[in-house]
Amino acid sequence: MKSLLVFIPDNLTIEKTGYIYGKVIYDNKRDCKKFYIIGTTNEKKITSNIIGYYSNDKIELCCPKKINDWIQISNNNTSNNYFINNIIINNEKLSLKFDDNVIIIYNKIELINAEFLDKNLRGSDFLELKEILEKNIKNDKLIKKSLINNVNEKLLIYSVLLFLYPILFLSKITNKLLPVLKYSTLGMHVNGWLDNAKWMLSTILQEKKFNLKIKNHIIATLVDVSLGILALRLLLHSIGGTPPSKILLDNTESLVVWLMGAPAGLKLNLSFNKMLGKFFLYHIHLWWTFLEFIQPVMDFTFDVLLLFGRLGITFQISIAADFFAIVSFHTYCIYVYSARLFNIQIRGLTALFRLFLGKKKNPLRERVDSCSYQADQLFVGTLMFTILLFLMPTTWVYYAVFTTLRLSLIGFGGFLTRLRFYLQVIPVYTFLCWIFKSRSTNSSVQLSTKWRVNGEPITLIMKTVASPWSETWKRCIPDTLNYHPAIEWGMILNNIFWGQLLYPL
Repeated sequence: MKSLLVFIPDNLTIEKTGYIYGKVIYDNKRDCKKFYIIGTTNEKKITSNIIGYYSNDKIELCCPKKINDWIQISNNNTSNNYFINNIIINNEKLSLKFDDNVIIIYNKIELINAEFLDKNLRGSDFLELKEILEKNIKNDKLIKKSLINNVNEKLLIYSVLLFLYPILFLSKITNKLLPVLKYSTLGMHVNGWLDNAKWMLSTILQEKKFNLKIKNHIIATLVDVSLGILALRLLLHSIGGTPPSKILLDNTESLVVWLMGAPAGLKLNLSFNKMLGKFFLYHIHLWWTFLEFIQPVMDFTFDVLLLFGRLGITFQISIAADFFAIVSFHTYCIYVYSARLFNIQIRGLTALFRLFLGKKKNPLRERVDSCSYQADQLFVGTLMFTILLFLMPTTWVYYAVFTTLRLSLIGFGGFLTRLRFYLQVIPVYTFLCWIFKSRSTNSSVQLSTKWRVNGEPITLIMKTVASPWSETWKRCIPDTLNYHPAIEWGMILNNIFWGQLLYPL
């Protein structure tokens, strides 16, 4: 065995002399024996959790026959330093001059209340000690549980089950409708909201308490609902009776009319420009006619969506995202047409430009090979290259304008998506706990040397500390929510250059 770790609670000095109870674990990877001491007991009966003896003097006590691992600790009341008087490992006495003996003094309350510790120290000795302490507390509660505690626990369980079963039922329905709901921001948000509620209630039912992450989620939900009520009143007061879709449609129509002239003094191909302008105006009028036709349905749908809006501002953001997707559908169609046309022209110009270099692309080998062309092929290729080149400015103007509009819309949609995410996990409660240095936000362990004398074990003092606010905030996010992937700006610029379609961020 290479090393020995002895974990001693800091309140052991105030406890009476008696047997030490805790747990002994052997670490195969480090070849280390770990004595986790929880406290002392006055019972004379030797049980499986007895691992040693504690006293105020250095008198050596014989190890009971039933115990393979035994440790005897004494304390000097004048200096509060611990001494190892006797160590038996696997029924063999260990030398007290062992160089790698380490005593770690820990605080039970700090370790138990550090709720984020398991996220930071997965597989560590302190996490193992924390699990042992929590298990010991649960066993004590089972033995010493009072009538009031039983009633409170059952009330909590029945209250959670009262909400959990309807949430599970609604969650099953949304999961079956997910192939349809995935095309709606509101539908996906409702499904995610039900998953969050299911996770919260299941966690409470499992742990039978409200941990820091659950409390933060409840406070965030209350803030969400409060902001939703306020925002809904302001929205209804500001829009009045004017349909928001009419403003966007009128602006888009005037934009196309401007492009059909001489935008910014550019001299475009007259016939091609008029053809594109009339084609896009036809789609705008067609979509506007469709919206006017379904006006009663839209009014009814808007009233229904207001009911969801009262559930919180995140629901209103989802409704706004769907609303903008509907009223801007015609701009998306125009963008797709102009992007496809631009892509075809730029790919055609690229392919025809190779003709002048005596090369062509080999799709089978995915490379550019040399090629000899005949005179008629060169003539047709030159004619097509000239036509595409002179039509490119007109296409590029429409593509540039509607790509800018598309970028604005998907940028606004991405902003709404991320705003909805941050409002769902707004860390109000966690921030208050962190700013007032609550033990529940501690997530790491700091060790400092207390005492070291030649021939005696090294004594370290453990203290739990909080991580920086950015890491603390990440740990309070519900398990059902994930960060959005980073925006790939390089891919967006490449798609814009080649006329590839831009998708929501």
